[in-house]
This record gives sequence, C-alpha cells and structure tokens, in this order.
Amino acid sequence: MSETVTPGVVLKTKFVTAKKKGFQDYVQYVDREEAKGKGETHRSMFSLYNHYMDDPDKTSALFTQQSDRLTVEGKQGIKSLFEQAQKKNSIMWQDVITFDNKWLQNRGVYDSKTHTLDEDALKQVTRKSMQAMMKKEGLQESAIWSAAIHYNTDNIHIHVATVEPNPTRDRGKRKPKTLDAMKSEVVNGLLDRTQERNQINALIREHMINRKKEKSSMKWSNRELKPLFLEVYNHLPKDKRQWYYGYQTLNPIRPKIDELTTMYLNKYHAKDMKQLYDKLDQEVSELKQAYGDGSKDKKRYQHYRQNKLDDLYKRMGNAFLQEMKRYDHQQYPRQTTNTNAPYKSMPAGIHLQRSLRSIQRSMGQTYDQFINDLDHQKLEQEIERER
Repeated sequence: MSETVTPGVVLKTKFVTAKKKGFQDYVQYVDREEAKGKGETHRSMFSLYNHYMDDPDKTSALFTQQSDRLTVEGKQGIKSLFEQAQKKNSIMWQDVITFDNKWLQNRGVYDSKTHTLDEDALKQVTRKSMQAMMKKEGLQESAIWSAAIHYNTDNIHIHVATVEPNPTRDRGKRKPKTLDAMKSEVVNGLLDRTQERNQINALIREHMINRKKEKSSMKWSNRELKPLFLEVYNHLPKDKRQWYYGYQTLNPIRPKIDELTTMYLNKYHAKDMKQLYDKLDQEVSELKQAYGDGSKDKKRYQHYRQNKLDDLYKRMGNAFLQEMKRYDHQQYPRQTTNTNAPYKSMPAGIHLQRSLRSIQRSMGQTYDQFINDLDHQKLEQEIERER
C-alpha cells in the first residue's frame, strides 16, 4: 500500500454572516496590538480561525493588496471598512492557506534551522490568489481583504478575510473552480517550474517535430517507414482539407498515424523520448508533492504526463500529414493555366460531365461533411495560432 503524500499547500475556506461572532472578532483582531511574543494575544480575537490553527506563537503584521505592512492609520482604515461591511450585512469569506514546512524549505522559502521565512514570497502568492478569487467571483470592484502570516511549531499558514463594504451579494458559497484557481496561484507562484516546462516544450517541438520536417519518409534510410506511410496516405479522405490529425474523418486511420509516429520516434529519438519521460515524471512528482494525492487534488496532475504525450503525437501526426500533402502534390501536380496559349473550346460532353459533377457535389453534401467543414475551419485557426 502506497504511503499518503502530505500536500505542500492546503486551502481551507468558509464564510460567516455579519451577525456571527466571528465577524466582530476579526474586527477586534484588526484593531489589536501586534503580538510580540507568546501569550500576548487574547485568544478570543482568534476565534475566527480556531478550527484551523494551533496556538499562535507569532503573527506577522497585517498586509493587503496594496500594503506589505499596515500602519496604525491603515489598520484603522481597514477596521472602518470591515465595520461598514458588517453594518450592511456583508458576507465575510475566511481563507486559511496552510503549508507543509518541509515543502517550503525545499522551495527555498523557509529555513528550519534559523526559523527565517521569505514573507515577501508568501505575500505575493497570496495577492495572486486573491486576485484570481475576485476575478472568478466578480468581486474586483466591490471587495477588500486583509491577511496575516501565522507561525507555529507545526505549519506556517496565512489567514485572509474578505468583505464587501457595500455588499453586492448575499450568497457566500464560492465555485469549486474559484478555490482551484486560488490554490493553483499559490502552488505555481512558489513552485515556479517555468524553466523545466519550457525544456519539455522545446524537447517536443524543436528537437522532435522540427527535425521531422527534414527527414523524408520516402528516403532509402526510412525504407521501414515507407509501407506504413503509404498505407496511411492511401486511406486518407479525398478532401485534403481534412488531412489534419484531429479531423473526425481520420478517426479510423489515426491509430496507424500513431503507429507511424512511434516507429519514427523509436528510430530517431530514443534518447529524446527517455529524457522526455524522465522530465514528465519529475513534473508529476513535483505537482504531487505540492497538491497531495487526495481524490480531488490528484486530478490536477494525474493527466499531465499523458496530455504532453498526446500533444507530441498530435504534432508529429500533423507533420506526417503535411508530408503526405507534399507527396500527393508530387504524384499529381496541379495543371497551371497558360494565359498566352490560344483558347481551345472543350467538347460539349465534357462541359456536361463537369456540370453534373459540380451539381452532385453541391447537392450531395451530408450533415457530417458540413460538420467536418466546420472542424476544418477550427483546425486552421488552431494551426495559425501555433504559428
């Protein structure tokens, strides 16, 4: 049985109404003197968070979206806005972001030996998290928040309280996607795997896809690929606009395209593929440590590896299909019209046959073909964006 992974970041959230005691407790908490040591903070002022926290040995100064450390005047201003929100029956959203201290240490944010913490890093990810929340919930113009970093022997955590001085809603429950976005901002801000993910994308797009364009499947060196290449080519739809990996009409032949990709990768990119697998496994491991392996949180990363491999096969499949277009053009070059040549009229029978074929194409378009045309337009747009 596998050992449960302790998540690096946990988000706990709830809300209280203006009539609840917790609302008034937080107003008092905002107004209190900052704790200088153990026992100097009255416990009743922390009742808002008692469900989530242990004994608060140390508390940072209050901070907000605009300020790293509220002055006395700043605290009075926040207190005044919270009191206004309470009088107008605003909801108060209470969020607690809890960290595994070892995970913070691995990220270079916390030093367990000196008990020093990069507060600036935690404040920045809190701000990004709250910006995501307000955007998702449509609170950018109406809500304010204040927060504090709390220290104790087990876990470092951040408490955030959000209210609307002039309420726009009476519903406190937030969408699951909102909470996912909040947590993702914290994880991504501290994890910062941008460089590693750029390496993965470069490995796929530059080392594999771009180099495929330089290797013709019809060369003698690729003689083992040629039969499968021609098999796929001979089963493609007549409409070349549909020669894109994601097109519905390619569903029956797509496994053969994937097989062609696998043969090519095994021949030319065996080392690159091993490197790619290692990097993808490392990314999944990092995300697992950040989010944990709970049934909900594992969905954030369990498909990451497969999604990247699917992206590789899609791009490589399109590279082969583009090569098949070029091959088709070589086999059946288009006839160019010579404008200087004398005009020759066609026999009446040929005109009639062409007219009949044109009518058949127009009248015979099925609903599926119509849908495929729409798919083609979407794929063209996607390809253009990739360019």
